[in-house]
Formats: sequence, C-alpha cells, structure tokens
Amino acid sequence: MFRTAWSWVERVLEAVMATFLLAMALITAIDVVGRYFFGAPLPGGYEIVQYLMALSVFAALPLTTRAEGHLTISMMTDRLSGCARRIHRVIMLVIITLMLVFLAWRMGVQANHLSHGAALSGSLGIPLARVAYAMTVLAWLAAAVSAVLVVQAIGGKPAPTLKPEETLE
Repeated sequence: MFRTAWSWVERVLEAVMATFLLAMALITAIDVVGRYFFGAPLPGGYEIVQYLMALSVFAALPLTTRAEGHLTISMMTDRLSGCARRIHRVIMLVIITLMLVFLAWRMGVQANHLSHGAALSGSLGIPLARVAYAMTVLAWLAAAVSAVLVVQAIGGKPAPTLKPEETLE
C-alpha cells in the first residue's frame, strides 16, 4: 500500500514540478520579449518566478529524499565496509530527518507569522502565507519520507541504486 501511495504522490510532485518549470520558462520568455521588443516587461513576472522556484525546490525535496539523492562524498563512503556503510547510512538519514523536521517546523512558524500579519507580495499582492504553508507541507512530507527511510535502513533495506546517468564523476 505504501508503494502505491508513494507512486501516486511521486507522479503528482513530478507533474507539479514540470508545470512550474514550464511556467517559469514561459513567464521569463514573455518578460524578456516584452522588455526588449515592446519596452513593457510582464508585470509581476519576476515575482511569480520567485515563488514558483521556491515551490519547485520544496516539491523536489521529498523526491530527492526518497531517492537518497542528497550530496555525498563518495571518496570517503566508498572505503567503508558493509557494516560500517550501513551504520553510516543510518546516522546520515537520522541527521537528514532531524534537519528536515527542523526546516518544516520553522517553515510552519513562518507561515503562521505571515498569515497573522496578512503579508502580501510587493507587486501582485499574493498572500505569502499560502506559499509558505505549501512549502511547510512539502517539507513535512520530506521529513516523513526520511523517517521511513531511517526505519528501512535500520531494518537492513539497502539504499536505492542510482542509474549511471544520475551519477557525477
């Protein structure tokens, strides 16, 4: 059941990220064309791109966490034996989980602060609390995914293997 639910969440997050990236590209193109050919940039275009970028990053966070795609220094970890590598993975996942919980908690505090102050964006008057709440939910999702990975790692489940095109040499 978890795999089916995660598969659905993964598809939704990927679709959201693709939509946001396409929207950022189109808004930027319209803004540039408007600015250089018509002397009139897209009103609020830069502001919209900023919020879409933040939401894209936070939408990618659960996916990156699930793939254990965070930065690592393989020079050091490749030299570890099986047991030491497993212990290292568990420790790193616990640290990542704690960091994600802290991030999600602080984002929630910030979202509440923004909602009580009714903060709006500068150009378009977009309520900032909505963006912050969306980022909070995505950060909590990433923290939950990381917590599941900790339990799986303690239980002995190996880390996901990366495809050759996903590794940097």
